Amino acid sequence: MVEGTGSTSLEKYGGDYFSFALIGISFTRFFQLAVDTFSGNIKRAQMAGCLEAILSSQTDSKTVVLLSSLYSFFAAGIQLFFMFALGSLFLGFDFSNTNTLALIFSLLISFMAFISLGIFSAAGTVIFKQGEPVGWLFGAISALVGGAMFPVSIMPEWLQYISKIFPTTHALDVIRLAILKGYSIDMMWRELFTLSIMSCVLFPLSLRTFNWAVEKGKRDGTLMSY
Repeated sequence: MVEGTGSTSLEKYGGDYFSFALIGISFTRFFQLAVDTFSGNIKRAQMAGCLEAILSSQTDSKTVVLLSSLYSFFAAGIQLFFMFALGSLFLGFDFSNTNTLALIFSLLISFMAFISLGIFSAAGTVIFKQGEPVGWLFGAISALVGGAMFPVSIMPEWLQYISKIFPTTHALDVIRLAILKGYSIDMMWRELFTLSIMSCVLFPLSLRTFNWAVEKGKRDGTLMSY
């Protein structure tokens, strides 16, 4: 078998394409929610005419944007649970090798990176009244180069290099290895370190950007417009 073919690439994750694809599709959808939900909530508040009142209250604007999406994440988490439960009960998805500690750590680090992208999107909605292109771009890139449907290693080499700058690639890799192969945190430290750097840079930067967008909107009197 030629190195780099689909079958060889899948061996890294246990060799089962269904399990590979289920994790990729499910978690890409969940991560995209983290990107879309913040800007969506801001947009609805703009259209309802209550955004200025919400962001002008004594509650810090960063707290508002983070807490506004808790229900959406909870509902998406329930959907994610049922997708994997059905996959396990009826389609042969196997959780027996899962390293729980490594999985939880991987999810936390990954989620912080995607929440950061969502907050950037929300800031774009406050300033430009449009945040949806960020979510659309994330979804398109994830499907193409993030490894949602097929291993990154089967792509052209130049595209593999590009894929490494997106958190989706690293997040799906560590989640798959933790679930399907039982990898520990030590065994995935390079990918986790990359995700950690992305999160540590993006998260505070996204909060500062959102706070700047709100303050600019207050000065310009544009928080009510959409």
